[in-house]
Amino acid sequence: MNQDYTYQHVLVALDINDDFQPILSKAIALARRNNAKLSVLHVDINLRDLYTEMVDIDVERVQRKVLADTKNKLDTILAGIDYPLERSMVMCGDLVEEVNQVVEAQGVDLLVCGHHQSFWNLLASAARQLMNSVTCDLLIVPFSGRK
Repeated sequence: MNQDYTYQHVLVALDINDDFQPILSKAIALARRNNAKLSVLHVDINLRDLYTEMVDIDVERVQRKVLADTKNKLDTILAGIDYPLERSMVMCGDLVEEVNQVVEAQGVDLLVCGHHQSFWNLLASAARQLMNSVTCDLLIVPFSGRK
């Protein structure tokens, strides 16, 4: 990292179903070192993309419930961090699209995310997609547990 540059806004993209703690800790340390704003984002899959009209399910209601449950879980996790949080966001949709929208809208200059190192992630990796699209600096932290 260039010693002359300081980050102003660090965004950490978390999958709260993974071992997110090392990624969150690294983002907090970077924000603290730069006296930067810290935001957290979790993106759930859009259930409308999974279910067709042939399935008898109220997708909107289920999606709202999933997002509310995820937001509560994220709020519980973030209640224990020792750094001021600018904002926490839970969204549904395409991870890369949602992250890029938040980066642009919030003036993020450093994105921190995790990456599973496995054969399948060589083929279809959100981290690789972010590398090719995000307009800010990107720190990819490998997950310690291999999947």
